[in-house]
Amino acid sequence: MTVAFLIALFLLTTRVLVAGAAIRYEQDATPNGAATFDIPGAALTSNQESSYDEMLMANGVDPGSNKARVIVAWIRRIQHDPVIRANVHSISRLFMDAQTRANLMADGVARLAPADRLRYARLITKFLDVLVPPDCFGMNDMSEVMSRISLNEVADADIDEYLQILLEALRSSASAAPIDIPTPQQYAAAEITLGRALASELGNDKANLTRYEAYMANPKRATPTEACWGLRVTMHAILAMPEPDRDIVLRYVVTPRSAQVTPSPRRP
Repeated sequence: MTVAFLIALFLLTTRVLVAGAAIRYEQDATPNGAATFDIPGAALTSNQESSYDEMLMANGVDPGSNKARVIVAWIRRIQHDPVIRANVHSISRLFMDAQTRANLMADGVARLAPADRLRYARLITKFLDVLVPPDCFGMNDMSEVMSRISLNEVADADIDEYLQILLEALRSSASAAPIDIPTPQQYAAAEITLGRALASELGNDKANLTRYEAYMANPKRATPTEACWGLRVTMHAILAMPEPDRDIVLRYVVTPRSAQVTPSPRRP
């Protein structure tokens, strides 16, 4: 199979669902648009608290709820994290356009430990399985699909885990540590394993395999229902893969394009 679909899938779903929005709201509420992690020792002001409430309500979350407390607690941890505070220029890219934020997150996820990268993939897949309807809200743009998920529908424990991973990803991106790039031979072996996992996920059924092949021939022109189905099949197949091939696929999906060696296309 080709890897273009996987790239689009992961990059478009590496969105800052909570913290990026919160920091932008807070930036608007502080003097000269400065974020609080730019102000050493700054205490939360009533305006900042109001900005949090505004952000939460805009995302369907009751400011007085436990969910709100979980979110705000993590926002404060992110704002006051010493690694992030020491790399304000890098993290300030969160304030830019959606694609820049997605790229920042992708860069951070690419530098995570394999176990954390797997946690992230499992969590995104859970969101797709539990919170997204079969027709992906009538859309086949995955960034738009993910933006339709209401925070109020996400379990508190899942938000807590997502923001924990987000903090680790931001730390990793700020560190600028080298990204471990698999070799072309490792890519090729992982693609073979992925093809087998896809066939297994599709039940080795000829009709399902044909449907998936048709979808992969032109994912951008797929109907929302077909796009949603193909997305779920792909993610479940990746999660079912054994290591180290699974992490090689995940690393390929999130590693910045300039750092990659492109493997030859394969299909299941």
